[in-house]
Amino acid sequence: MADRPPADLLLRDVRIVPFRSRTELGRLRRGGWGPGLLDVPLCPGEPVDVRVETGRVVEVGRGLSTYGTQVLQAGGAFLIPGLWDAHAHLDMEAARSARIDTLATGSAEEALELVAQALRDLPAGSRPATIQGFGHRLSNWPRVPTVAELDAVTGEIPTLLISGDVHSGWLNSAALRIFGLPQASAQELGAPMKEDPWFALLDRLDEVPGTRELRESGYRQVLADMLARGVTGVVDMSWSEDPDDWPRRLQAMAAQGVLPEALPRIRIAVYRDKLEHWITRGLRTGTEMAGSPHLPDGSPVLVQGPLKVIADGSMGSGSAHMCEPYPAELGLEHACGVVNIDRAELTDLMARAGRQGYEMAIHAIGDAAVDDVAAAFASSGAVGRLEHAQLLPADALNDPDGALRRLVACGVELSVQPAHLIDDWAAVGRVWPGLEERTYAFADMVAAGALLQLGSDAPVAPLDPWLAMSAAVGRRTPDGSVWSPAQRLTAEEALAASVDGADPVAVGSPADLVLLAEDPLRLGAEALARVRPLATIVAGAVAHQRA
Repeated sequence: MADRPPADLLLRDVRIVPFRSRTELGRLRRGGWGPGLLDVPLCPGEPVDVRVETGRVVEVGRGLSTYGTQVLQAGGAFLIPGLWDAHAHLDMEAARSARIDTLATGSAEEALELVAQALRDLPAGSRPATIQGFGHRLSNWPRVPTVAELDAVTGEIPTLLISGDVHSGWLNSAALRIFGLPQASAQELGAPMKEDPWFALLDRLDEVPGTRELRESGYRQVLADMLARGVTGVVDMSWSEDPDDWPRRLQAMAAQGVLPEALPRIRIAVYRDKLEHWITRGLRTGTEMAGSPHLPDGSPVLVQGPLKVIADGSMGSGSAHMCEPYPAELGLEHACGVVNIDRAELTDLMARAGRQGYEMAIHAIGDAAVDDVAAAFASSGAVGRLEHAQLLPADALNDPDGALRRLVACGVELSVQPAHLIDDWAAVGRVWPGLEERTYAFADMVAAGALLQLGSDAPVAPLDPWLAMSAAVGRRTPDGSVWSPAQRLTAEEALAASVDGADPVAVGSPADLVLLAEDPLRLGAEALARVRPLATIVAGAVAHQRA
């Protein structure tokens, strides 16, 4: 992508959507400003013109001059800040479209039939370099599958079926052989890999022939889809081998003539096994990545993001770190889940990374993991976010020293993915029986003073901020019920948690903007899920405009 020149823009006749800050909304939810105020959103004023120069809003008023300026006629449409996805895996999202969708499977047999059907659908005599699938939840299957039965369907074609929570991979013997790992045998039928052993392979998937091509072919569509949904920025939690991976990718796309004319902002995470390499390159959170293209306002597309650490497993694989044991009938190897890094080691790592200028993004799903991470933030002095927080500890709200109170006191934000509850609702009662009220407890988080950041965890859930907001507001499950109605957010709370901490559009605002046909604060959950912007503006330039 060649750096785009700065452009002046005038938005004619827009209604600026006012919304309160996350902090103010938290006070309202606690009841400090009188009953009912939380449920009454502010009203947009009369249509105004908004002038943008060099990536900033410089003037707001009526009848502004259009001299020498590109004009976008809004016709009374509604204007909000650009949306952010606070947690996505763009590499796996890019590969998803070329993988078999195993989301709806209820058993290993159903997944195997999908693979078998994909092979039957191939042209006669052809053989794919690899077979890959994505989306299933092991917790939704009645038994753990074996490597041997995947071998029986796929033979010598390297095959990987990745769970929807990305915490396990079901590989056949041909794929295991590529990684130098033990294959299935008559004595050992094999099983899906989970947690750290599996994560070690995620960084090596390109060793499987065809994987790189499968992934890279999907990036253009992912980036275009983000802009079409109003996403002007994303925190990319992909595993990366080298800081130059994203710059090289964009340069290769440009050379092939497939690089989009406009791009969203991308903050790139680093994992702990690569941290020292990143430090030696002089990188820290917020620094521009070498070789990054620039947006019209001169800011970089690619910026170093947080240190990502996975403290525990997932609910779907029965590996989230829990205070109490999982039900015995699940037959799990680890009764209370998996600890990927203990509290002391995590504290030391966070303290060192913090001294090197890194913010944190610490994955914690089980209640014991949330407690460990809260303690590590308090002891290390690090700053950043706790990722997921799917199950709050029992003392999270009522104990002044509980995990949630400690996180809030440390200024730690909570990065949550509301659309997960749509997929998880059927499994939670079986995997975490009796804990449903503490699961995805968004309203309790806000009431405690926590600042939320919404995301998707794509491809675990679609990279769609409107779906995330809809799920947070409605909490409606596929069977039509509402999961824990008291934990629903208002549309205003959901929007405020989706704009990377931005305020309503005003003079001085960054010109990352989204134009909508309707006021999102007056939409119900179902209508929110259907929103598609009229236009998306990044750094003052129109990056997407709906036909």
